[in-house]
Amino acid sequence: MIISSQIQLRIKFTLILLLVTCGSALAQQPTRNDSASLNYGFVSPNTSEGLKLEDAIRGMNSTEELSLLRRAENLGCVVKRKISTLRAVGSWIDGAEHSILLKTKTDEATIRYLMSRLGREANQKSILYFHPNASGTATLYAVRPTRLRGLVTIAGILDRAGIVFRTLVPTKQRTFIYIVDLEGTLATKVKNAAKRLHASYRARRGTANFIGDDAVREKGQAIFAQEVKDYETNHPNLPPPCVSN
Repeated sequence: MIISSQIQLRIKFTLILLLVTCGSALAQQPTRNDSASLNYGFVSPNTSEGLKLEDAIRGMNSTEELSLLRRAENLGCVVKRKISTLRAVGSWIDGAEHSILLKTKTDEATIRYLMSRLGREANQKSILYFHPNASGTATLYAVRPTRLRGLVTIAGILDRAGIVFRTLVPTKQRTFIYIVDLEGTLATKVKNAAKRLHASYRARRGTANFIGDDAVREKGQAIFAQEVKDYETNHPNLPPPCVSN
């Protein structure tokens, strides 16, 4: 069959129009970060000063701890990501506080938003997050003892190994230990601590930051509010939490 040159031109024009239209429609579709990696967030509901490890352990069963766990999980509907949480104890040489460990696969901007929102709602001074990133300068160590030990015993071993700040996450089988090395200087100390604990460990490179203020609660709250505002300005019409808090 012979097709006239006029009909051929019409066919070509129609094909070009379809390609342009489809390309424009695809460009308008919201993008999903398929390379999102597993992020970690650390936040406490505690607003008291001078807690000891024993106080923090008791606080793990408090209503404020349960409330913060629910708030964190419910934010999954806001960012459209699954959020998992665990009871934890943030521990250092001369103190401790009951905390939660948050895990979710997302980008760095979103983990900053989630943790800032939780820090604001829990009236905290600061929070800590870790975002896996091959070019990051921080390291997250996840230490897994093979024996079931008490939190006090583990804290003592970490003290002697020179691990000043750590998060302890007890389960029925064992207690997991998370150490965020902001400056990349703890490798030898973590190795020695793992040996004393008869533990295995994994290290992940990434970006880790505190958000807030170490000393003044009001300053921390102002920083959280700005972080939340900036994210919500860039992501308008976010849905509400999964259930009412």
